[in-house]
Amino acid sequence: IRDVERSRGLGDVYKRQGLDALDVLGGDPSFYFPANNGREPLFIYLVALAVGLLGRSPFALRMVSFFVGVLTVAVTVAMGRMLFSRRVGLLAGAVLAVTLWHVHLSRVGFRAVLLPLFIALAVWQGAVGMRRIGESTSRRRAGCFSTRSPWVMAGVFYGLSFYTYTAARFTPVALAVFVAYLFLTRRASRVARIALGSAFLAASVTVLPLVIYTIAHPGVVLGRPGQVSITNPAINGGDPWGTLGRHLVRALGLFFWRGDFIPRHNVPWRPLFDPLTAAFFVVGLGICADRGRRQPAYAFTLIWIATLLLPTILAEDAPHFLRAVGILPVTIIPAAVGLEAGWQWLAKRTRPGLASGVIVAVLAVTVGSTTWDYFGRHARNPELGCAFEAGEVQLAVEVNRFLGTGWNGSGLTATAGELLPGRRAVLANRLWDQRPTVRFLVPDSDALTILGEDTRPRPVPGETVFLALWPYEDLRPYVEWLPAGSLITVREGALEQGDLETTPHLLYVVFTATPAEASAAPEVRFAEGLTLLGHDIEVEADGTLRVRLRWQATVAIATDYTVFVHLVDMDGERVLAQSDGYPAGGYYPTSWWRPGDVILDEHRLTLSEPYDPARHRLRVGWYELQTMYHLPVLDENGQPGDEYAILE
Repeated sequence: IRDVERSRGLGDVYKRQGLDALDVLGGDPSFYFPANNGREPLFIYLVALAVGLLGRSPFALRMVSFFVGVLTVAVTVAMGRMLFSRRVGLLAGAVLAVTLWHVHLSRVGFRAVLLPLFIALAVWQGAVGMRRIGESTSRRRAGCFSTRSPWVMAGVFYGLSFYTYTAARFTPVALAVFVAYLFLTRRASRVARIALGSAFLAASVTVLPLVIYTIAHPGVVLGRPGQVSITNPAINGGDPWGTLGRHLVRALGLFFWRGDFIPRHNVPWRPLFDPLTAAFFVVGLGICADRGRRQPAYAFTLIWIATLLLPTILAEDAPHFLRAVGILPVTIIPAAVGLEAGWQWLAKRTRPGLASGVIVAVLAVTVGSTTWDYFGRHARNPELGCAFEAGEVQLAVEVNRFLGTGWNGSGLTATAGELLPGRRAVLANRLWDQRPTVRFLVPDSDALTILGEDTRPRPVPGETVFLALWPYEDLRPYVEWLPAGSLITVREGALEQGDLETTPHLLYVVFTATPAEASAAPEVRFAEGLTLLGHDIEVEADGTLRVRLRWQATVAIATDYTVFVHLVDMDGERVLAQSDGYPAGGYYPTSWWRPGDVILDEHRLTLSEPYDPARHRLRVGWYELQTMYHLPVLDENGQPGDEYAILE
């Protein structure tokens, strides 16, 4: 149990934001959200707005990322245009829009998607301010408001970036290096120094509340970096410098060699760029390095990319595409610069239209690569569902469908339907308290009971009950929640797999109790009070034989008997298929059975030849595994007979 809980990973982090959004909507706002090692607030408040509009649905979480992603593309176009040229801006926006990393961030509910947007906004306004400084200097209007206002906006946007994602804390390093570059190259004119001062003041005022909160709550805001830092012996294994070197190589390789391996962040191991775009990216890096000595925009691009790789270089799991998200969208600039240089080279030697066609073809290759890797190969990855808690989503959908309220697994919004009468859903504490996805998607109601936390009365006979239990603990005390005199079915639920696990495991098991109908005389009676009320045989599409047995105990049973279902030939000499085990998949042994309940026991037999009732017979019976004693079939007078019954 400890291993299962420890290895679940942090896949439910972004669903936790939904719970915090519910707290905000419920009148319990927070300046900084401490759960999951502390999280910045801006994205959560946007999610609260979406949940308020759409209800508790996955789309409500992801809708924010979608609009942020689209807006980031538009702002990237404006940023590239102001830093370089109209063509570079358009190419940067086009590359960003079809880059798998950005496409993925725009489709899931990670707060990290906000950081590239506010970086692009701040850089865009800073570039507008730089351009106006040049214009105002030539016109001798250095002190006018129109010169300073973009810098004030740049400072505000930059200050807001600290409310988006933790990697923003490394951006002052990039800005400090860039300012040093401006002074060393003597490009920081008096007007520029005044403008930078305006931006710094605006950013300081914007981020001041967060600074005050951090001073008052350092453990909440600053706790996470120490846990994942390579200075932590648990991460560096006693070799911090070797770990640093390896992480540096991996971070540099994320562009065209190997990217993040975590399915929640990326198509595992896929680099940022496809090979063709990576080639133009390398060309663009060369151009930036050559022109950076003379033109600040190119130098800024290189400085920003190099510095904002530090969050992933200095932490575990490098390259980590969330911690490295600060390089977006600036890291797209070299690719756009390279494409623009390619266009110019072709336009001089051919017609501009042909040059544009080649560039469009390059972008089409990127579209194809992203589509195949993300919507094809990645979508078919069997581990992807576990990475995004598909098991928890399935449990929540089952509960909502059973109760008739909440998101039912289809559509974009959650329905506020009426609770179905006479129904009660009962969940194990672990499936509620430790599963944020379930708590977010399942609305609280009088028809929902959490074991160990709730004082609500137990279900009564006549109610229909959905009982979901965690399969790695003693289940017997909880099955007493099933009303007496019920038809009880048991089935396994969905699987889950933690980040540190190599194989998936069962997340929950479901007991369903519905009022049992009055039954006719039993079909077969066995010793010890076990009776077979009836059975159904069905051949499934793949040829599997599905056998459903309806059992009932007339008295309490002290022994856990094994049920067997054997398909034999006409003469009974050859066993064609068999299923032996405790009834109800092993989750409801006979010693738990209560007199009067009806237990639905299902078996699937894989056949080597098609099922033919004229040539095959089905044997059913019970035995004690330790002694191999078979319960005899009783005749009409209660006398023992054969060790099995033959079902027609």
